[in-house]
Amino acid sequence: MNLFDTLLNPDRDEFPNRTVVSNAANLLDVGEFQFLQLAFVHWHGRDMRQDEIDAIFNSFMVHSEVPGWALLYARDICQLDRVGELDSADPAYHRFDVAGTAKARVNPRAGFIAAMVFLVGTLGGALAIAAQTAECAGEFPPCLSSSEITGPIAK
Repeated sequence: MNLFDTLLNPDRDEFPNRTVVSNAANLLDVGEFQFLQLAFVHWHGRDMRQDEIDAIFNSFMVHSEVPGWALLYARDICQLDRVGELDSADPAYHRFDVAGTAKARVNPRAGFIAAMVFLVGTLGGALAIAAQTAECAGEFPPCLSSSEITGPIAK
């Protein structure tokens, strides 16, 4: 599909079969390749072998080729959704999900206090180091007086 085809027909779908698979994956709230894994198990009754994973991933993700069994499974999922019988929270649809570890949430107040302590500590440390290294007559660096400046500005 080139630019002019897209401008003239913006609703035209270049890969309608892939769109059906994408819609079905969205209905199940899984990724497209997870959907292909589910369809493979549904159709063949077993998990994919590594060589099959590589071949199917390459054909689907790179070349946008949809296997027939995946298209049939996607249509079944869309039909279940149309009649209101699809339960996308069913654990069978999420068997390939990566189990995430529970992340500890930091209390917003504790995070704010930690950020303020860090900020005050950093600024205080920078001022302490500046006070130790500079030999100034005044309070703040740069430690120059008008008598030390020579040239046209001092006059």
